[in-house]
Amino acid sequence: MSFKKAEEYKKANNFNVKFTKVLMNEFSQWINWRADGRDSVLDVGSGPGNTVRESIYPVLPPNFTRLVLSDISPQMVELQRKEFSGFERVSCEVLDIGSEISDEMEKKLGNFDHVTSFFCLMWVADQQRAMDNIYSLLKPGGDCFLAIVADCPMIDTLVSICENPRWNDCFAGWQDFYAFPYIELDGAMSKGLGFMEKAGFIDTKAELRYNSIQFANDEQKENFLRSMPNKFSKEVSAEEEEEIFQERLEFLDQFNFGNYRDNSGRIIKPSAYLILYGKKPLGSD
Repeated sequence: MSFKKAEEYKKANNFNVKFTKVLMNEFSQWINWRADGRDSVLDVGSGPGNTVRESIYPVLPPNFTRLVLSDISPQMVELQRKEFSGFERVSCEVLDIGSEISDEMEKKLGNFDHVTSFFCLMWVADQQRAMDNIYSLLKPGGDCFLAIVADCPMIDTLVSICENPRWNDCFAGWQDFYAFPYIELDGAMSKGLGFMEKAGFIDTKAELRYNSIQFANDEQKENFLRSMPNKFSKEVSAEEEEEIFQERLEFLDQFNFGNYRDNSGRIIKPSAYLILYGKKPLGSD
């Protein structure tokens, strides 16, 4: 699933940057950093790159060997390259982690000591393929640290219109597009671990974490919602698309997203995140 409205997303993802910092501080001890500090890292679903620059790049060992950002969206990768312009040992690639990776791309990427991913994999319909690909891209003994949105008000908002009888014919088959595989929180950890263990990971761990989305103002909230991808099952006019957006915005506005205006009486629903960790065994291919 490709985010085409990359600029809108970048203008509104500050809360993701902040929460990534929290997660990196809390879980960095899970990551098996190399003793010599010459770590190589692939980040999957890096978006416009500002989250990686502000939250991941600063905690890398000073003598890390390389950092590769990736995203399925060429628009996002273009912003990544601007974000890291002039940074040595950093590159950016278009990569669909949920599909078969070509031999040419695997050769270009090589293998990594660590794979990270923040707030991306919930968009991937084929979770097993994603975990298999992450496993394949790791060196033997390498590990991955993944933070996946399990449930949040934004998911409720996107689904609300898809389930609205008025727009049913515009979103036929939406369940395959909006995968959201961990929305049932009771089984989220075991489900995620199942995909990882089937891929071959060992020493797996899983936790759930909660965080409230906080926007600075209405413009930021609207930019974030507008950046969300759509897959229409029939042709939709620009007027209809805007009407769909406005209906979603009205639905989203029932939630409390910060103290920049009066939110009394609004729904407080923290977002739930599935945290996954796994290691590729030494001696594996």
